[in-house]
Amino acid sequence: MDIKEIIENELGIVVNNISILGQGLDSIAYRVNNEYIFKMSKHNEARENLKKEINVLNYLKGKLSLQIPTIEFYSEKYSVCGYKEIKGEKLTNEIYNSMSIEEQEDLARSIAQFLKELHSLPLPEIEDLELDVIEDYKGDYESLKELIYNDIPKKSQEYLDSLFRRILSDERIIKYTRVLCHNDLSCNHIIMQNNRVVGIIDFGDVAITDRDKDFIYLLENSSEELGRDFGLKVLDYYNHPNKDIAVLKSDLNDEYYPIEQILGGQSKELKEMYNDGLNKIRNI
Repeated sequence: MDIKEIIENELGIVVNNISILGQGLDSIAYRVNNEYIFKMSKHNEARENLKKEINVLNYLKGKLSLQIPTIEFYSEKYSVCGYKEIKGEKLTNEIYNSMSIEEQEDLARSIAQFLKELHSLPLPEIEDLELDVIEDYKGDYESLKELIYNDIPKKSQEYLDSLFRRILSDERIIKYTRVLCHNDLSCNHIIMQNNRVVGIIDFGDVAITDRDKDFIYLLENSSEELGRDFGLKVLDYYNHPNKDIAVLKSDLNDEYYPIEQILGGQSKELKEMYNDGLNKIRNI
Protein backbone atom coordinates (compact mmCIF):
# COMPACT_ATOMS: atom_id res chain seq x y z
CA MET A 1 0.00 0.00 0.00
CA ASP A 2 1.12 3.55 -0.58
CA ILE A 3 1.25 6.05 2.27
CA LYS A 4 -2.24 7.43 1.60
CA GLU A 5 -3.75 3.94 1.76
CA ILE A 6 -1.83 3.12 4.94
CA ILE A 7 -3.04 6.27 6.67
CA GLU A 8 -6.65 5.72 5.61
CA ASN A 9 -6.93 1.93 5.87
CA GLU A 10 -4.61 1.24 8.80
CA LEU A 11 -4.85 4.42 10.85
CA GLY A 12 -8.39 5.54 10.09
CA ILE A 13 -7.88 9.09 8.81
CA VAL A 14 -9.53 10.40 5.63
CA VAL A 15 -6.73 12.02 3.64
CA ASN A 16 -7.97 15.21 2.00
CA ASN A 17 -4.50 16.36 1.01
CA ILE A 18 -0.98 15.03 1.43
CA SER A 19 2.45 16.33 0.48
CA ILE A 20 6.06 15.35 1.13
CA LEU A 21 7.49 17.54 3.86
CA GLY A 22 11.02 16.20 3.69
CA GLN A 23 13.14 13.10 3.85
CA GLY A 24 16.47 11.89 5.15
CA LEU A 25 18.44 8.67 5.12
CA ASP A 26 16.07 6.93 7.51
CA SER A 27 12.56 8.19 6.87
CA ILE A 28 10.24 10.32 4.77
CA ALA A 29 7.83 12.81 6.33
CA TYR A 30 4.44 13.82 4.95
CA ARG A 31 2.10 16.67 5.86
CA VAL A 32 -1.50 15.43 5.91
CA ASN A 33 -4.63 17.59 5.90
CA ASN A 34 -2.48 20.61 6.85
CA GLU A 35 -2.62 19.31 10.41
CA TYR A 36 -0.64 16.10 10.89
CA ILE A 37 2.89 14.91 10.20
CA PHE A 38 3.26 11.25 9.28
CA LYS A 39 6.68 9.64 9.22
CA MET A 40 7.47 6.41 7.38
CA SER A 41 10.68 4.40 7.86
CA LYS A 42 12.80 3.60 4.82
CA HIS A 43 14.73 0.51 6.04
CA ASN A 44 14.84 -2.08 8.80
CA GLU A 45 17.21 -0.21 11.10
CA ALA A 46 14.94 2.84 10.88
CA ARG A 47 11.93 0.67 11.76
CA GLU A 48 13.58 -0.34 15.03
CA ASN A 49 14.63 3.24 15.73
CA LEU A 50 11.05 4.41 15.19
CA LYS A 51 9.85 2.04 17.94
CA LYS A 52 12.43 3.51 20.32
CA GLU A 53 11.53 7.05 19.30
CA ILE A 54 7.83 6.47 20.02
CA ASN A 55 8.61 4.92 23.40
CA VAL A 56 10.83 7.84 24.35
CA LEU A 57 8.31 10.46 23.16
CA ASN A 58 5.65 8.77 25.27
CA TYR A 59 8.04 8.84 28.24
CA LEU A 60 8.78 12.57 27.67
CA LYS A 61 5.15 13.62 27.37
CA GLY A 62 4.46 16.49 29.77
CA LYS A 63 8.03 16.62 31.08
CA LEU A 64 9.54 19.38 28.90
CA SER A 65 8.79 23.08 28.53
CA LEU A 66 9.12 23.12 24.72
CA GLN A 67 6.70 21.24 22.48
CA ILE A 68 7.72 17.82 21.19
CA PRO A 69 5.78 15.44 18.93
CA THR A 70 2.88 13.69 20.66
CA ILE A 71 2.33 10.39 18.86
CA GLU A 72 -1.34 9.74 18.07
CA PHE A 73 -1.05 7.08 15.37
CA TYR A 74 1.30 4.16 14.84
CA SER A 75 1.36 1.16 12.53
CA GLU A 76 4.15 -1.24 13.43
CA LYS A 77 3.31 -3.30 10.35
CA TYR A 78 4.13 -0.45 7.98
CA SER A 79 6.43 1.49 10.34
CA VAL A 80 4.39 4.68 10.10
CA CYS A 81 3.59 7.11 12.91
CA GLY A 82 1.59 10.33 13.02
CA TYR A 83 1.34 13.38 15.27
CA LYS A 84 -0.08 16.90 15.24
CA GLU A 85 2.29 19.26 13.47
CA ILE A 86 4.16 21.70 15.67
CA LYS A 87 3.40 24.89 13.79
CA GLY A 88 6.28 27.15 12.86
CA GLU A 89 9.40 27.05 10.71
CA LYS A 90 12.74 25.36 11.10
CA LEU A 91 15.55 27.51 12.43
CA THR A 92 17.93 28.85 9.78
CA ASN A 93 20.82 31.27 9.61
CA GLU A 94 18.51 33.73 7.87
CA ILE A 95 16.03 33.62 10.75
CA TYR A 96 18.80 33.90 13.33
CA ASN A 97 20.45 36.86 11.60
CA SER A 98 17.10 38.67 11.45
CA MET A 99 16.69 38.42 15.22
CA SER A 100 17.60 41.11 17.72
CA ILE A 101 20.48 40.51 20.15
CA GLU A 102 17.94 39.95 22.92
CA GLU A 103 16.06 37.38 20.80
CA GLN A 104 19.31 35.56 19.97
CA GLU A 105 20.19 35.40 23.66
CA ASP A 106 16.72 34.17 24.51
CA LEU A 107 17.05 31.43 21.86
CA ALA A 108 20.33 30.22 23.38
CA ARG A 109 18.81 30.36 26.86
CA SER A 110 15.70 28.42 25.79
CA ILE A 111 17.69 25.65 24.10
CA ALA A 112 19.96 25.37 27.13
CA GLN A 113 16.90 25.11 29.37
CA PHE A 114 15.42 22.38 27.17
CA LEU A 115 18.67 20.40 27.38
CA LYS A 116 18.91 20.85 31.15
CA GLU A 117 15.36 19.52 31.49
CA LEU A 118 16.03 16.58 29.18
CA HIS A 119 19.38 15.68 30.72
CA SER A 120 18.08 15.82 34.29
CA LEU A 121 15.33 13.24 33.73
CA PRO A 122 15.63 9.75 35.23
CA LEU A 123 16.93 7.34 32.60
CA PRO A 124 14.00 5.42 31.09
CA GLU A 125 14.07 1.63 30.94
CA ILE A 126 13.59 1.31 27.19
CA GLU A 127 15.18 -1.55 25.28
CA ASP A 128 18.25 -0.84 23.12
CA LEU A 129 18.36 2.84 24.12
CA GLU A 130 21.89 2.70 25.54
CA LEU A 131 24.67 3.98 23.26
CA ASP A 132 28.08 3.26 24.75
CA VAL A 133 30.38 5.78 23.07
CA ILE A 134 33.59 3.81 23.53
CA GLU A 135 32.14 0.49 22.40
CA ASP A 136 30.68 2.34 19.42
CA TYR A 137 34.11 3.67 18.44
CA LYS A 138 35.67 0.24 18.89
CA GLY A 139 32.99 -1.34 16.72
CA ASP A 140 33.50 1.28 14.01
CA TYR A 141 37.25 0.66 14.03
CA GLU A 142 36.86 -3.10 13.59
CA SER A 143 34.28 -2.58 10.84
CA LEU A 144 36.58 -0.21 8.96
CA LYS A 145 39.52 -2.59 9.14
CA GLU A 146 37.37 -5.35 7.70
CA LEU A 147 35.58 -3.19 5.15
CA ILE A 148 38.13 -0.82 3.60
CA TYR A 149 41.69 -1.49 4.75
CA ASN A 150 42.45 -3.56 1.64
CA ASP A 151 41.24 -0.69 -0.57
CA ILE A 152 43.06 2.30 0.93
CA PRO A 153 46.71 3.44 0.88
CA LYS A 154 49.06 2.71 3.76
CA LYS A 155 49.05 6.36 4.83
CA SER A 156 45.24 6.24 5.13
CA GLN A 157 45.46 3.11 7.27
CA GLU A 158 48.04 4.83 9.47
CA TYR A 159 45.80 7.89 9.80
CA LEU A 160 42.84 5.76 10.92
CA ASP A 161 45.00 3.76 13.34
CA SER A 162 46.29 7.00 14.82
CA LEU A 163 42.82 8.53 15.03
CA PHE A 164 41.36 5.60 16.94
CA ARG A 165 44.40 5.36 19.25
CA ARG A 166 43.87 9.03 20.06
CA ILE A 167 40.15 8.60 20.66
CA LEU A 168 40.40 5.43 22.74
CA SER A 169 43.17 6.76 24.98
CA ASP A 170 41.73 10.23 25.66
CA GLU A 171 40.21 10.45 29.13
CA ARG A 172 38.15 13.46 28.01
CA ILE A 173 36.32 11.19 25.56
CA ILE A 174 36.36 7.93 27.52
CA LYS A 175 34.82 9.40 30.67
CA TYR A 176 31.46 11.07 30.14
CA THR A 177 28.15 11.82 31.80
CA ARG A 178 25.34 9.48 30.73
CA VAL A 179 21.99 11.18 30.14
CA LEU A 180 18.99 10.89 27.86
CA CYS A 181 20.06 12.74 24.69
CA HIS A 182 18.15 13.99 21.66
CA ASN A 183 21.40 13.04 19.89
CA ASP A 184 20.72 15.02 16.70
CA LEU A 185 20.01 18.55 17.88
CA SER A 186 20.59 20.63 14.76
CA CYS A 187 18.90 23.72 13.31
CA ASN A 188 16.45 21.75 11.18
CA HIS A 189 15.04 20.10 14.31
CA ILE A 190 14.35 23.40 16.10
CA ILE A 191 10.93 24.93 15.38
CA MET A 192 10.49 28.71 15.58
CA GLN A 193 7.52 31.06 15.77
CA ASN A 194 7.95 34.84 15.75
CA ASN A 195 11.67 34.53 16.46
CA ARG A 196 11.12 32.29 19.49
CA VAL A 197 11.78 28.57 19.77
CA VAL A 198 8.55 26.66 20.40
CA GLY A 199 9.42 23.04 19.72
CA ILE A 200 12.00 20.33 19.10
CA ILE A 201 11.33 17.55 16.59
CA ASP A 202 12.88 14.36 15.20
CA PHE A 203 13.93 12.19 18.12
CA GLY A 204 14.90 9.34 15.77
CA ASP A 205 18.48 9.13 17.11
CA VAL A 206 17.53 9.48 20.78
CA ALA A 207 19.80 7.56 23.12
CA ILE A 208 21.14 7.24 26.63
CA THR A 209 24.68 8.38 25.96
CA ASP A 210 27.27 11.13 26.38
CA ARG A 211 25.64 14.44 27.35
CA ASP A 212 27.98 16.31 25.01
CA LYS A 213 26.43 14.70 21.94
CA ASP A 214 23.61 17.24 22.28
CA PHE A 215 26.06 20.14 21.79
CA ILE A 216 27.94 18.80 18.75
CA TYR A 217 25.88 20.52 16.05
CA LEU A 218 25.22 23.62 18.14
CA LEU A 219 29.01 24.13 18.16
CA GLU A 220 29.50 23.30 14.49
CA ASN A 221 30.82 25.94 12.12
CA SER A 222 28.93 25.24 8.89
CA SER A 223 26.37 26.83 6.58
CA GLU A 224 23.66 24.56 8.03
CA GLU A 225 24.22 25.56 11.66
CA LEU A 226 24.53 28.85 13.57
CA GLY A 227 28.22 28.60 14.41
CA ARG A 228 30.47 28.07 17.40
CA ASP A 229 29.72 31.39 19.08
CA PHE A 230 26.06 30.44 19.37
CA GLY A 231 26.93 27.00 20.73
CA LEU A 232 29.18 28.57 23.35
CA LYS A 233 26.27 30.77 24.45
CA VAL A 234 24.16 27.65 24.92
CA LEU A 235 26.95 26.05 26.96
CA ASP A 236 27.13 29.17 29.14
CA TYR A 237 23.38 29.18 29.84
CA TYR A 238 23.52 25.42 30.44
CA ASN A 239 26.32 25.99 32.98
CA HIS A 240 28.36 23.28 31.33
CA PRO A 241 31.18 22.19 33.66
CA ASN A 242 33.82 21.94 30.89
CA LYS A 243 33.12 23.78 27.64
CA ASP A 244 36.53 22.89 26.19
CA ILE A 245 35.67 19.18 26.23
CA ALA A 246 32.36 19.82 24.46
CA VAL A 247 34.23 21.81 21.80
CA LEU A 248 36.80 19.00 21.46
CA LYS A 249 34.03 16.50 20.78
CA SER A 250 32.39 18.77 18.22
CA ASP A 251 35.70 19.09 16.36
CA LEU A 252 36.15 15.32 16.53
CA ASN A 253 32.69 14.87 15.03
CA ASP A 254 33.76 16.92 12.00
CA GLU A 255 36.91 14.84 11.58
CA TYR A 256 34.93 11.63 11.99
CA TYR A 257 32.34 12.49 9.33
CA PRO A 258 33.99 10.52 6.45
CA ILE A 259 33.91 7.42 8.66
CA GLU A 260 30.21 7.97 9.31
CA GLN A 261 29.68 8.26 5.56
CA ILE A 262 31.50 4.99 4.91
CA LEU A 263 29.74 2.97 7.59
CA GLY A 264 26.34 4.61 7.09
CA GLY A 265 26.57 4.27 3.32
CA GLN A 266 27.46 0.61 3.65
CA SER A 267 24.71 -0.25 6.14
CA LYS A 268 22.02 1.69 4.25
CA GLU A 269 23.27 0.58 0.81
CA LEU A 270 23.90 4.18 -0.29
CA LYS A 271 26.80 3.83 -2.71
CA GLU A 272 27.35 7.54 -3.35
CA MET A 273 27.56 8.30 0.37
CA TYR A 274 29.93 5.36 0.91
CA ASN A 275 32.23 6.39 -1.95
CA ASP A 276 32.29 10.01 -0.86
CA GLY A 277 33.57 9.04 2.58
CA LEU A 278 35.98 6.48 1.16
CA ASN A 279 37.52 9.02 -1.22
CA LYS A 280 38.07 11.46 1.62
CA ILE A 281 39.93 8.81 3.61
CA ARG A 282 41.94 7.72 0.57
CA ASN A 283 43.05 11.30 -0.09
CA ILE A 284 44.29 12.02 3.45
